[in-house]
Amino acid sequence: TVASNMKKNLLILIILFSFELYSQEIIKFSDAEFEFCLTKKCGETNCEITKIEVLKNGILKQTIKPSENYFSKTFPNDQLFSIEDMNFDGKMDFRLMEFLPAGPNVPFLFWIYNPKNELFEENKDYGEITSPEFDYEKKQINSTWRNGCCEHGRDVYELTNGIPKLTERFVIGHKSEDKEYYEHWKVENGKLKLIEKTVE
Repeated sequence: TVASNMKKNLLILIILFSFELYSQEIIKFSDAEFEFCLTKKCGETNCEITKIEVLKNGILKQTIKPSENYFSKTFPNDQLFSIEDMNFDGKMDFRLMEFLPAGPNVPFLFWIYNPKNELFEENKDYGEITSPEFDYEKKQINSTWRNGCCEHGRDVYELTNGIPKLTERFVIGHKSEDKEYYEHWKVENGKLKLIEKTVE
């Protein structure tokens, strides 16, 4: 009958539409040793990485289900994920963008390679480091940040027993009378202290 045909067509439309609404793709990254296959699931506007599979020589070594992360559908895949030695041990680690904030302080989820069990282990100690840059000569991690319109800076972290600890902060800001100020903070006895301030 016409009614049952319409029902069938409607069902097909609904199935197609729901498939359209939630799409999935696999994004691949690799270095000399490992291949990383990321499952990217997208809704109407946002996507998330729901699974990271780690392969070595084509063999699945590890499956990771990352905690909540999200980014817009238009965000480029190649900026989501980074493979880098993040604890200065000569072994590659990786990080995944947690979300893209309105400002430039981009947070990440971090996994550090453990050579003892040959697995990547999530490391929440790195979590507060936004937009990290790794200085392999000084063995320091630089984290750039911006605080509203008028202040930006760089935090310097060093590793203590594998845990990144804030050691220094450099701040450049503008006062309301359009004077620029510069601050240098240093951690002493576990506390951040202002050791130098100049106003231009």
